[in-house]
Amino acid sequence: MSPQQPSSRSVMSPVGMVGFRPHARTDLHLARKVWHMGMGLMIVALYLGVFTQSVAIALLAVAWIAIMTAEVLRLKIPSLNERMVKNFGMIIRSSEVNRVSGTPFYVGATLLSIAVFPKTIAALSILYLACGDPIASLFGILYGKYGPRFSNGKSWIGTAAGVVTCLLISLAYLKASGLSDHHVLMLSLLGGVAGGMAELLPIEVDDNFSIPVVSGFVLWMGYIFLGI
Repeated sequence: MSPQQPSSRSVMSPVGMVGFRPHARTDLHLARKVWHMGMGLMIVALYLGVFTQSVAIALLAVAWIAIMTAEVLRLKIPSLNERMVKNFGMIIRSSEVNRVSGTPFYVGATLLSIAVFPKTIAALSILYLACGDPIASLFGILYGKYGPRFSNGKSWIGTAAGVVTCLLISLAYLKASGLSDHHVLMLSLLGGVAGGMAELLPIEVDDNFSIPVVSGFVLWMGYIFLGI
C-alpha cells in the first residue's frame, strides 16, 4: 500500500488531518468497556432511585432519537463523521466508522427493557449488558486463545466469564429483594446463563440489543414459572 493510500482502519481527522486509528473488536479497548459499564450502571441507578418508569421511558426515547439522528447525519456527511470519530475515538470501533455504532442498540434495548419488563427484571437485564458483556469480552480477548471457540467466534472462556458475572449480579440483587434462597438460586442460575449466553444465539442482531432483551424475557419466564 502506497503512503498516499491510508489504511481502511485509519480515519483522517478534519482538524489538522491527523491520522486516527479506531480500535478493532479484538483490541482490549478498556475505555469503551468503562463507558459501556458506566452508562448501564447510571441508567439502572437513575431508574431505581430517581425516575419513575414513565419518566425513564420518555428520557431514553429522547436520547435514542437524538443518538439516531446524529448517527444518520454523520454517515451522510463525511466531514461530520470524521469529526465525530475524532472526538469519540476512545469508544468507537473501527467497524463502526462507516456504519451505525452500538450506542443506539444499547439505548434502544434499555428503553425496551424498562418499557416491557417488571422493574427488577429490567434492572437485571441492563446490568447483564453493562457488566456481563464487557467482562466476557475482556476475558475472551485476554484468555480466549487458551480454549475452544463457538462457531460464531466467541470464546468459551469469555462466555463463561460472562455467565459467572451475570450469575453473581443476580445473586447480589435478588438476595436483597427478599425472595427465598431457593428462588434466588434458581433465578440467578437462569439469569446467569441467559445473560452470559444470549450473544451466542444465531441471529443477526447487535449484542447490545440481544443481551438485555433475550435475558430479560428468559428471566421473566422464570418468574412466571416459579409463580413469583
